[in-house]
Amino acid sequence: MSRAAPQNSAEEAPAAASQASGKGAMPPVSAFLLPIGELHAVAQSSGLSWVNSDPAKVASVQAAIAAEPRPIHVPRQRSAPAVLEDGPLVLVETRRDLREFTLPFETPSAKP
Repeated sequence: MSRAAPQNSAEEAPAAASQASGKGAMPPVSAFLLPIGELHAVAQSSGLSWVNSDPAKVASVQAAIAAEPRPIHVPRQRSAPAVLEDGPLVLVETRRDLREFTLPFETPSAKP
């Protein structure tokens, strides 16, 4: 089993951080062009047909979405805080007291 040589990432990290903070701006990003010809060939070789969106329609929809006004943010109204009582707690019974309840098998049968 061969072991990889340890890397000095601790020494490289501060140098990379100082270079990144020194620039201050993000590098320009170029547009990605989709290789439609290659994708069309892959789809046909699989027995499928490639369907592509019309760029003019996509641009018009994106412009319409950008032109829509942003919804107005209405902050949530906080309800009044609950009043805490310092008095004693009250026990609330939610079941019947079975000591006073006569069950069907406890009744004396009428047959002798």
